Amino acid sequence: MWTRRKVVLAVLGGSAGLLAGCGFRPLYGTRSLSGAPTGSPSIDQQLAAVRIDPISDRLGQQLHNALRDGLNPLGQPVSSTHHLSIKLTVRTYGALTRTDLSATRRNVELTAFYSLIDNAGEVALRDSSQIVTGYDEFDDPLNDISANESALERSTVALAEVIKTRLAAHFAQTQAGALQ
Repeated sequence: MWTRRKVVLAVLGGSAGLLAGCGFRPLYGTRSLSGAPTGSPSIDQQLAAVRIDPISDRLGQQLHNALRDGLNPLGQPVSSTHHLSIKLTVRTYGALTRTDLSATRRNVELTAFYSLIDNAGEVALRDSSQIVTGYDEFDDPLNDISANESALERSTVALAEVIKTRLAAHFAQTQAGALQ
């Protein structure tokens, strides 16, 4: 008799077999498709060697710190292979309105335009990432300010994750291109 556990294990086993056949590789893996070590630095090591340039204003500091913690929890690298330059834009707008056109919900749109530059001064990657979060607006200005700041803080953490993933994908593509 098939139990739920057997069904789940069969589906997971089949999925793993399909992924192995299509050339899937984990992003943070350090082994080739044959299982042998690649000899090249891992994605984590490459991310840890990225120096993050200072970003203006308080929100930029929060993004800088979230990125630094995500790329290299030990702090800025002593010797870096790349540096990351970021420009932030913030837009807040009403998402839901009442009949008198006053907003009841606001969205906060945080966009980062960034460049990954190697030590030779060549731009290795130029991209942008965007996060939209929201908050409910009340008739109390103190609550509105607090909700806005909380939405901005959540945005910086989420944006740092998106940028980290994009950088990891870039390093993985570069590594895969070098192996071929």
